[in-house]
Formats: sequence, structure tokens, C-alpha cells
Amino acid sequence: MTYTAVWAHRGASAYAPENTLSAFILSAKLGADGIELDVHLTKDGEVVVCHDSAINRTSNGEGVIEEMTLAELKQYSFGYPTAFGKRFEEERISTLAEVYEAILPKTDLIINVELKRTSEGIVDKVLELERKYDARSRVIYSSFVHEYLSELKEKSPESFVAPLYGDDPEYVSLGTALKATALHPSFAPVLADENYVANARAAGLRVHPYTPNSKEDLKALMDAGVDAVITNYPDRAIDIRTQILRRF
Repeated sequence: MTYTAVWAHRGASAYAPENTLSAFILSAKLGADGIELDVHLTKDGEVVVCHDSAINRTSNGEGVIEEMTLAELKQYSFGYPTAFGKRFEEERISTLAEVYEAILPKTDLIINVELKRTSEGIVDKVLELERKYDARSRVIYSSFVHEYLSELKEKSPESFVAPLYGDDPEYVSLGTALKATALHPSFAPVLADENYVANARAAGLRVHPYTPNSKEDLKALMDAGVDAVITNYPDRAIDIRTQILRRF
């Protein structure tokens, strides 16, 4: 059987504001094996952690990240009050460097860095941070912008890259063309095709679907033998994995 790793999507985002240090630290406390996060470049070239290109949804400010400096972004709360009230109102946007400093020395978490379409130079910036924090063995790069992954492999052939996509019938060709280590598909196509994992494995590709959250979907994916699940509910996934392991 396959031991399915559990990676917290944007951190433990069901329980703390997405893509914040609080969500990442909580992931470790809940027992996750890794975290997934999203990065953009600011106007002054800093790599910051946020899903959207604008901060309107996840903060009490407004603006487009690549048009703002880090100092401007740090003025706003990223505590997501519509979901969490005032519990996290002091939460600020994090740089990728701040995440590495908080997570790498204190946990064993894998860090899945998703590169969003952003200002030119994002690949060079994340590789610079990887070298600075000696993070090669702990970092996975994923993106829907597959040219970023090609650039990553060209500049750093040993980097672990994984293309993100919804449903692609040519998923094996996609992964091999990018010299990927894994595939990051939406979870539904994996469940719909009983041969999905076997086909990927035959090409030397791992399968890490996003974002199954229900108990039924998490269990079905683990039974199918996926290598990791990227979920908002890491505790739920860990409980299901424990139940499966007890059968053996």
C-alpha cells in the first residue's frame, strides 16, 4: 500500500486565515506532512505569500500586489475577518523568507511553493531563497504557469517540479515533457479514472491531487494510492489515513 502524505492547502486554511504563518504553524501542530502556499512578487521585488493577485479578498486593504511595496502590504491585516472575526486581526502578509525562517528549522514540513502568474523574475527569486535557506530537499514547486516550471528545470535541474492542472487527458505527456517529479491535478479526474495513478507511476510520476476535503473523497484517493493529498482539512485526512493503516 501507499503511505499518503497530507499537505495543508494554504496552510490549515479551514481553521486559520489562508497563507498566513498562523495557518502554517497550525498545520504542523495538527500533524501535517507539508504545507502548500502561493507566491507573488511585490513592486520592490519581494516574494510574498498570497493566493490572489490583489489583496481585497484576504485583507482589510485593497490593491494589486505587484503594484505595491512590501511596506505598503504590511500595513494591512490578513486575518480574514469574514471567516475568523477578530481572532487573527494582527496577522500580516508574510514573505517566503519569513515562512522559511519559521518552518524549516522548527518542523519537518515539506513546503509546496505555487508560483502564481506575477512580475518577471519570480523563478530567479524563489531559487535565490532556496539557496539562501538550503531548502532544496524540503521544497516542491508547482504552477499552472507551466513555462515557470520549464524555466525552473532549466536553471535548477534537480528541483522538484509538479504541474498544476484541472483535467488533462495527456497528463503523463505533460509531466514527462516538464521533467516533473509529480502531477498536481484536480482530485475529481483522479477519482474518475481507476488507472490514473498506475499510468502516472509507470512514467515515474507521483500523484498529489488538490483539494479533496470531504471524508469520502479523501478516503477514496488514499485507497487509490495517491502519494499525497492537498487539503484544507489536514486533521481530517490524517484521521482517515490512520484508519486505513490500522487495517494492515
